[in-house]
Amino acid sequence: LTYDDKPREVEVPKDMLDQMGKDPKVLEVFNKLAYSHKKEYVRWITEAKKPETRVARLEKLNEKILEK
Repeated sequence: LTYDDKPREVEVPKDMLDQMGKDPKVLEVFNKLAYSHKKEYVRWITEAKKPETRVARLEKLNEKILEK
């Protein structure tokens, strides 16, 4: 058995980082989340099929992160 002991990094899209950067508290909370939770937020943003949907999700992002 071998274990992967490297820290797992989530590649966060620039528009998502820009949105979270509007409130330092959001970035702080996001950075403390487990890898799987970060991945889910990124997936939620990137899987939007229409640009309008992505924008709407980005607008809700900070609020959703702070709710947790």
